[in-house]
Amino acid sequence: MKKIFLTVVALLLTWGNAGLKAQETVTNAFDDLKRTGTVNEQDSEMRQAASNDALQELLAQKPAAGYFCFAEDRMHDIRLDQTIPARWTERAFDTWQQVEGDCQPGEFYTWQIGLFTPFKELKDVSVAFSDLVNADGNKIKSSSFQCFNQGGTDTNGQTFRKNVCIPKGHVQALWIGMDIPVSAKGVYKGKAFVKEGNAKPVEITIVLNVSGSPIANHGDNEGWRKTRLRWLNSTLGNSDDPTAPYTPVTLRKKTLSWLGGEVELSSSGLPCKIITCYDANNRLSDSVSNAVLAKEMVFIIETSDGQEALKPGSLHITNHNNASINWETTQKSRNFDVVCQGTFGFDGIGNIHLQVKPKRDVEIKDIRLEVPYTAYASKYMMGLGHKGGFRPDTLISWKWDTDKHQDKIWMGNVNAGLNLHFMDENFVRPLVNIYYALGKLNLPVSWGNNNRGGIHIQPEKDGETRMIAYSGERCLCKNEILHYDFDMQITPVKPIDLKLQATERFYHSNSDVSAGYIPAALKAGANLINVHHKKDIYPFINYPYYDESVTDLKRFISEAHSKDLGVRLYYTTRELTVKIPELWALRSLGGEVIHDGPGKDARTLIHRNGPNEWLNKNLATHFIPAWYNAFKEGKYAGDMDISVITTPDSRWNNYYLAGLDWMVKNLGVDGIYIDDSALDRKTLQRARRILNADGKRRLIDIHSWNHMNQWAGYANSLHLYTELFPYIDRTWIGEGFNADNTADFWLVEMSGIPFGLLSETLDARNPFRGMIFGMLPRLPWSGNPVPLWQLWDSFGMNKASMHGYWDENCPVKTDNANLPATVYTNGNKALLVIANWTDLPQKAKISIDEKALGFHPATISLPEIRNVQWSSRLNNLEQCEIMGRSGMIILLEK
Repeated sequence: MKKIFLTVVALLLTWGNAGLKAQETVTNAFDDLKRTGTVNEQDSEMRQAASNDALQELLAQKPAAGYFCFAEDRMHDIRLDQTIPARWTERAFDTWQQVEGDCQPGEFYTWQIGLFTPFKELKDVSVAFSDLVNADGNKIKSSSFQCFNQGGTDTNGQTFRKNVCIPKGHVQALWIGMDIPVSAKGVYKGKAFVKEGNAKPVEITIVLNVSGSPIANHGDNEGWRKTRLRWLNSTLGNSDDPTAPYTPVTLRKKTLSWLGGEVELSSSGLPCKIITCYDANNRLSDSVSNAVLAKEMVFIIETSDGQEALKPGSLHITNHNNASINWETTQKSRNFDVVCQGTFGFDGIGNIHLQVKPKRDVEIKDIRLEVPYTAYASKYMMGLGHKGGFRPDTLISWKWDTDKHQDKIWMGNVNAGLNLHFMDENFVRPLVNIYYALGKLNLPVSWGNNNRGGIHIQPEKDGETRMIAYSGERCLCKNEILHYDFDMQITPVKPIDLKLQATERFYHSNSDVSAGYIPAALKAGANLINVHHKKDIYPFINYPYYDESVTDLKRFISEAHSKDLGVRLYYTTRELTVKIPELWALRSLGGEVIHDGPGKDARTLIHRNGPNEWLNKNLATHFIPAWYNAFKEGKYAGDMDISVITTPDSRWNNYYLAGLDWMVKNLGVDGIYIDDSALDRKTLQRARRILNADGKRRLIDIHSWNHMNQWAGYANSLHLYTELFPYIDRTWIGEGFNADNTADFWLVEMSGIPFGLLSETLDARNPFRGMIFGMLPRLPWSGNPVPLWQLWDSFGMNKASMHGYWDENCPVKTDNANLPATVYTNGNKALLVIANWTDLPQKAKISIDEKALGFHPATISLPEIRNVQWSSRLNNLEQCEIMGRSGMIILLEK
């Protein structure tokens, strides 16, 4: 975990001191970067700006098109954007508009066109292509070409087009890619046509020599070829089939069924009933039906004349496949049409789009959504600035404020809940962690209404807790459409799997040198190794396919597999190393992939004095500086990693997924570790399909820093990522959380249990409190779980059932709320865990329901657990005393 610090002081000590010291050497370490290949001799050549004399001589040759075009190969990345490189003024005039390249059959060949606009701004620039033809008349068809700057395929698999405009005095690189047929051979010639609008095009001559044997994976195995740019338009993982463990979503009249329950729609298109089918310990059960809603959801428009009488029309199912169901209906009144369009997916997540269309100018008193939760399904809450835990029994009033990363609310019980996320059609995924201020929420025009909107949660009354999302007064003009959109997620998202928690054991080291990972994991009994970035086998953040390290990483994974160890890699979207070979190609896309920002004027918690000198010198503008660190040992000692923030929900997600597929097939990875991410539900759904494609189990676990602070917008760490949970196997939340948080906070915001997941402890290192929720430390990062692993093995935790203290039918209970008890049962034995949640000694009487337990405990003992507790025999459990912050783990046997 690269970014997490308990206090600002700790941050400055762990990052700042090392980082500031490293920053002093940035120029030396990064000015050239020749050793690792980010800046090679060709790049150095492209960094040298043309002299003023050479530039003036060039400008005197004003072309007929009114701008200059320079064809360039893939090895000379166009880097400068305010002037041209000296290389172009040194080239003969007749070579400006000709590109020559060499490639192999089957390769995805990339190259560039540089446009220089000293005389005028260009609007609507486009590139077209002819076929390429060799001497035998064989063709590389024009349809095999693509210009990444003109558009491509978005994260939903839809094609899109970008309008390329170039300001006066700028240089714009256009990156071209072309699929070379496997059968191609010889010299192929053709044309590219660059034009502005309908003006006469500038012709670029293409000469491509195709020779050698067909190349593997289109050339993707070697990053320097920049063939991976095609990954930006990948559609891998898009499908209408559910991912495991889910089943197809089904429809019966107006009732939608999914793995965990049912949703019934009213004639308004909103849910009138939501039930879940989980018992109190989140096991699916046909005999359980937990009501989430006390009554139907209602959407209300109130004018100066009173509440509108919205008359619903017929509800129409517009699409139904195994993955989702879509519907639409329209409500009408004298003043309004309200169109409701909904989608519900196999993962228990729905999207509701409400369009309010006024028929005349209207004075609005309020437009609101009222959601009546049952008292049972509103016991706990998280969001709107409230830490996870028990829902307060007083009125909760919250107002929109985009300085805070707050736009969602979860209320629920352990086995029944509903998360609501409010937005409009202009929603843009905000930045997370310490970068929130540089990429805040867009205030929804509808719900936010210039900060007049907000949410009230009324105290429970008559078995109902009513949540009211209101938007307040406004004047609405005829034909002025408002979009009241929200996502709804039913929790838990899937059944808890205690067996996997008991048997899948991580080794996750912070050492830069990987030589000791495998021996240490084997010695401890771990079976999965997490490899973080900034390692000798994985040096640079979120780019695990870096050419120089791939061989080392592949060798490590192969050795681990030979010893029955799985390997998972740190891999997410949000920060991206500048070592990436495609850096300048991505830069040419504007803010599409590299997030726009203040550039050298940026100041963040870890860049208090501004970005690293390399970023200032090479990027200068339109970026946000992110993670950086120096290597002090290992293969990359003396080198440095520097990164920038990427744009959420961009084509970089497609690249990310194609890269994941490549790693599965070429490196043999056994899953990924996600650390504070910009990933969305759709992308992680696609990732899950890629990981599951060959039937092998591969894991995803997710970690997050403590976001409840001013830098991160006072957000709940766990809450940020609930939409990803259907595709996550384990959480690791709690960096910056201490062990003194209340048990209800541990349950809601750390354990993962109300969402159908289990977790591990992090900074809150209390083994008894952790065991209450099935949480152990992660080796060696957050402690030593080995003695507890040994206990779990001897007990048979892989075959056990969990009965949490929150379960009214838990077989073992205490009469002291400060000493909650969770019991794990396995046939004729049980493991009882009691934890003291206070600083003082506490006494309690323990009662056992032997019928629910399944046996009479004839033997009661404290098993010896190294560094946790001594062994001893107990005569009975009628009265026990536990010291402050301590606990007992008790073995009951028939």
